[in-house]
Amino acid sequence: MKFLKLYISFIQLLKEEVEGKKFILLSGPSASGKTYLATDPESLAPTKIEDWYKNPKADKVLVGTDNFGGDQDIFQKLIELISENGLPELAKLSANSFKDYPWLIEIYKDDFKKWQEAASGEEKKKYQEIRKHIGYLTDPDPKAKSQQRDGYDGRRFGMAWAAYFSKAKTIVFEDVDTGIKLFKVFGEIEDYLIFTPLDWYLKNINSRVNSENKAERIDVNDKETALYQYCKWFQATDKPDLDNKMYTVRNLEQMLIAAEHNNPREIIDLLGVKDTLENGFYLTTKPGINPNEIINSRDPSTGRAKSISELVF
Repeated sequence: MKFLKLYISFIQLLKEEVEGKKFILLSGPSASGKTYLATDPESLAPTKIEDWYKNPKADKVLVGTDNFGGDQDIFQKLIELISENGLPELAKLSANSFKDYPWLIEIYKDDFKKWQEAASGEEKKKYQEIRKHIGYLTDPDPKAKSQQRDGYDGRRFGMAWAAYFSKAKTIVFEDVDTGIKLFKVFGEIEDYLIFTPLDWYLKNINSRVNSENKAERIDVNDKETALYQYCKWFQATDKPDLDNKMYTVRNLEQMLIAAEHNNPREIIDLLGVKDTLENGFYLTTKPGINPNEIINSRDPSTGRAKSISELVF
């Protein structure tokens, strides 16, 4: 009976780690300005938040997939976070042994055995409960069948772990898809799709193609990023919708050539520009994309996408 009461108390504590928090997602293609809108003092957005790894005491933090691409300083912050929240042996092993993110430990059988031998009973119980919600091998994504899988971004787990343990009252996720919403432990996540008008988007890409900062550079012809992501979110339509900007095939080709794209016609086709639309088209969302709100990241609202000034957390 005593053990049962302790276990029930422990489970309640886990639930409290996410209860009372507000979860928001800034979704949309890369290079659309999501991080800038949330964190840059010069952004037009009225509310600013801090990166979770820079200020762990902040009330509002940004957690993005870009945080989990191998940066050792951010990795260390995550290790400190999980150690402080009841998983000290997992943190120690992650930092000193297999040199990978803690949610992958079960992939590495020998290291997982080492952790089981070193961890206390309380740590093991906590890990098992966490595993149900944000464990790599219990991924809620039905496509997740193995460690290596085509088109799957495992960095989502970094976002989930950082958000789960963060003490911030508002967690803002930033990602190029909506996969974080599959983690039901976070309840209802408010999804704000960040829409950048196509001309502004291409200007941004053009400025980053040959950036002196290698981290900012964009390979405009990479089918996994930038324009190809944009075409997964948006498509051509014959009426003003997200904004009232009209494009033609001719001026779009010119913009794509300026951005050094090798095959402008490919992007035109992916946007669904054909027949009469070639003489004039606008942009709308692809079927099935239904965020809570759509925010225009560059211009005042002139259509369904709301003004950035309304993005308040």
